[in-house]
Amino acid sequence: MITSGIHVLLRLAPFALLAPAGCAGALPRAEAQFVDGDYPDAKLALVALEAESRTWNDGKRAEYALYRGLTHAALGDREQAGVWLLAAKAIEDAHAGSLSHEDAQRLKVAFESNDVP
Repeated sequence: MITSGIHVLLRLAPFALLAPAGCAGALPRAEAQFVDGDYPDAKLALVALEAESRTWNDGKRAEYALYRGLTHAALGDREQAGVWLLAAKAIEDAHAGSLSHEDAQRLKVAFESNDVP
């Protein structure tokens, strides 16, 4: 079941397609799967990127954690959603501007929507 916060995030989804290509295109593809509502495949793609994501800069790591959290939330796994959304928030808090404005808004909506336990 999709939470109400995810519905709001989907309205912001077209902005995700404007994300710069990077990470060999795998992260933008996973984000596109999320935007398309293909949450199981988005999750698989994001899980496959986890090890690689540890080498990325703050912005890409925050973006990865955000979409990993949003994907878990969309799949109804609030516990894992919380882990990843808190990670995205920690990076953004420590390095303001790591997330794009649109992604920072998505993170804010996720917290306001109680997607984080």
